[in-house]
Amino acid sequence: MLEMIKHEFEKAKIMLDKHDYVRIYAHYDADGISGAAIVSIALMRMGKKVHVSFLKGLNESFEPEDLTIFVDMGSGYPEKISEIKEDVIIVDHHFPVGRIEKENLAHINPHLAGIDGSFEMSASATAYFFAEYLGNNYDLTALALIGIIGDKQKLRGGNLEVVKRGLERGYLERREGLKMISGKVREVLLYSTEPFLNFYGNEDELDKFLEEVSVDGEKEFDELGKEEESRLANGIAIRLLKMNCYPGIFEDVFGEKFYLKNELIKNSIMLSEVVNACGRKSANSIAFAICMRDESYLEKAVSLWREFQEELLEEVVKRIEEVKEGFCIRYLIMEDAPTTGPIASILSRYIFSDKPFIAINVKKSGEVKVSARGNEKLAEKVNLGEVMRKAAEKVGGSGGGHSVAAGANINSDKVEEFLKEVDRLCCSSLS
Repeated sequence: MLEMIKHEFEKAKIMLDKHDYVRIYAHYDADGISGAAIVSIALMRMGKKVHVSFLKGLNESFEPEDLTIFVDMGSGYPEKISEIKEDVIIVDHHFPVGRIEKENLAHINPHLAGIDGSFEMSASATAYFFAEYLGNNYDLTALALIGIIGDKQKLRGGNLEVVKRGLERGYLERREGLKMISGKVREVLLYSTEPFLNFYGNEDELDKFLEEVSVDGEKEFDELGKEEESRLANGIAIRLLKMNCYPGIFEDVFGEKFYLKNELIKNSIMLSEVVNACGRKSANSIAFAICMRDESYLEKAVSLWREFQEELLEEVVKRIEEVKEGFCIRYLIMEDAPTTGPIASILSRYIFSDKPFIAINVKKSGEVKVSARGNEKLAEKVNLGEVMRKAAEKVGGSGGGHSVAAGANINSDKVEEFLKEVDRLCCSSLS
């Protein structure tokens, strides 16, 4: 499957053999953080020294060193990568944009092997295959799964191969049921964002729901019997249908779930959420430490996850009524919201799934963060990565990403012009 990029693995290995120290820059979400941990562990097992930093994108300042590895970023920044004189390895899954004019480069990207990195191979999965090439790193399949879940990818293609390896070697355990976080049932349903059940702030409704499905809210979710979990699953399915969610959600909520034998948090969904929340709360070092299996940071990481969930759910509940509709998009303009992408993901998947969803976050600094979200059905016609790139460039900004999840950075005085161009591009694709 990866024969077409094995040459890039070989080029990367030759570069690594020349250096004892490696500088790593990675994206600050669950996929980037877990991918950085995979690469770091593999390199340290080779005796290399590593220094890891996390960025929101390569528009931020960074200092390349004799060998720099970019994880979950790089493929969309051909000009910036081309300007680097030193050795560079890219471990990414975003669609490559333009041409990187650079000889001393190893470009490891599933798209270059004919694999769809938007759905079938996350950055963490890509990092895992690189680590597997470098040595006996099969235990890192569990960390790869964290990024797969965090990027809401499918278990097919390269992602499926990672899971198969983890199961075969005993690092993953598969169970059937509701794919949700760990904790007491009532708390799980209250704080859940995947799936988003809209119980936060509606505790009386939650208590009524639990009574109707005859499940004890104080029981540990992971200890539910099959009949209890079945009743709960039926109740959740009915609630999601009433919310008009995207139909593809159901395969994300019901089915195979995985437990991790060697990680600090055994429930893979819970671990992915904790890592992602720490990244979003600018506690990247804590998220990284959890992936590196440093137990001293576990309590703080879980506390940050709870804070993040509360902030996110409060924002989502508040913003639902503020969503506006264009010709071919739905959009939300926020001022200095604590997060952008997660809000866009929840609203686009569970409330407004019929059109591409654009969330605009105007920061006090004047910076404008844009997150665009869709689904597989919309992605058959609309590539949001291309829409963000073209619309942002037209107003002097920058953008890109995947067909179903993309982003941009623009100036605050260009918001209306940008939205009109996004709407026009989406209408053009959907017609």
